[in-house]
Amino acid sequence: MTKVSGVKEKVHSPLYDAFFVPGPKNGTRPKKFAKMMTDPQVIRFFVDSQGKTELETNLHALRIASRRNAFEVQTMHIVVSTVSVLPRSLRHRGNKPVTQGRSSDTFLSELKFNSVSSLLVEEKNLVEMPSFWFMAGAGNALGPQDSLVNFRFGEPVIIGPQQNFRVEMRFPQDVPMNGATATGPLRIWVILDGYLTRDVQ
Repeated sequence: MTKVSGVKEKVHSPLYDAFFVPGPKNGTRPKKFAKMMTDPQVIRFFVDSQGKTELETNLHALRIASRRNAFEVQTMHIVVSTVSVLPRSLRHRGNKPVTQGRSSDTFLSELKFNSVSSLLVEEKNLVEMPSFWFMAGAGNALGPQDSLVNFRFGEPVIIGPQQNFRVEMRFPQDVPMNGATATGPLRIWVILDGYLTRDVQ
């Protein structure tokens, strides 16, 4: 597309990124949540889009790091897909994971009540709250289904051209057992909903 020099447009364009735990593939065992974490107590979002599909991120499409683009964050949401958790009695026997029941609900509760999520722009912490504060009206049993009651910033957060930013989900007291042993396929998305300012195309 041809860009119009000196003229900007503002488009509603949510930005999302996911932490992905792969499921079983070609006879291999599913991965565990804790094994996929590069840091034992922190999951970082919007840091690296390499190897991720459009289901996991749209970072590469929106090009926030462009010299001219800026992003205005209005809301921050966390959405978790359905999970598989090995029951305590089966964790070391090589059995197939279960996908329903109390253990899955326990994982969701442990995730949102034992982690703290924050948005950082240029290493400045702009918001930090227990993760249940950001649970979005989507997915399964994570929070209210009415998106109007989800967290919104009092004033928009501006991510300027080429500014570094990320979202962190930290586990101050380590990942709880049901979380650490949860198996894929599993995705945790963070969505920054807002407006992209860019050259008119």
